[in-house]
Amino acid sequence: MKEEIKEVLARYDQLVKLVLDQKIDEFADKMDERPPEDDDVTYETYLQRIAMNETEEQSRLMEAQPNDLLGGMSMNDYFKTLPWEELKEVLEYSALELDRGVPDSVINAVSSSSDKEQVVGYAQQVVKDAAWTDEELGNEDSLFEMEFQKVKACFKVLSAMNESGLLVPTLERFMSYDKIPDFVADSVAEYIEAFPDESIPLIIDILNEHKEDGLTGPCEDLVIMLTRIGKEDQCDEIYNALRSAFRYMSNKIYAVICLADYGDDRAVPMLKSYINRNQSTIDRDLFYEIMSAVQALGGDISDISDPFGDFQKKFK
Repeated sequence: MKEEIKEVLARYDQLVKLVLDQKIDEFADKMDERPPEDDDVTYETYLQRIAMNETEEQSRLMEAQPNDLLGGMSMNDYFKTLPWEELKEVLEYSALELDRGVPDSVINAVSSSSDKEQVVGYAQQVVKDAAWTDEELGNEDSLFEMEFQKVKACFKVLSAMNESGLLVPTLERFMSYDKIPDFVADSVAEYIEAFPDESIPLIIDILNEHKEDGLTGPCEDLVIMLTRIGKEDQCDEIYNALRSAFRYMSNKIYAVICLADYGDDRAVPMLKSYINRNQSTIDRDLFYEIMSAVQALGGDISDISDPFGDFQKKFK
């Protein structure tokens, strides 16, 4: 790979890191502006998301600017001129060497390559062959999280190319683990959520198959994925699946959080009824989560008996 490309990528990576650090510092100063209804963790998460979004916007502007090292072309334009074999080198180098991962300009160039068949074959093979846990990698000299960045990049390429061919094997492999690292789960989720029409029925079928087992482990992640997909386009199938998850989940807090996030107020009577039917046995954390969810969905909590006697006092 040409040294000038490495230099451009290194500069881009450094600049984006500086922007992100600046944005995080800027938003950290706004913690004292926290709305009274949000706790510190919720508000900090919100500010971090805003900082990340603004950083992504700045990075896109950088990639659109002319660059002397690239003959006056922008990263967006230059990478599209490279043949597939050179693009593959840039993709792998960016994935393994850049702290901020592969730039959008590289993903876009790879996904729009004229060598579509080779690109898809390469990306699918990388995902299939990759380790999804540190134990599978089995190499003490390699940093697992960095090695997985190639898989993350290939998932992004396949999503950009609208290639859903790995959807079923990806879900099957995901379900084969009791637990995988969060950054792996996040990358898998991005790919699965990129194909809502196909993934919704697949996820619902899997949840139905495992509901008698308590919907633990990866099923908890699938409920969260289903919620995120459904927020963009609500439908009865997703609401019914979330309602079923609340009924069958061993850890019902996941389902309650998802029902509140999904935003369908049809869940209010069910949640209130659950509290009233389980006054003597309900866990304090679950009780608080349900009460918060009912409020978030616009429900009235004044007619709910509080077995702990302090919810209304806490949230006045």
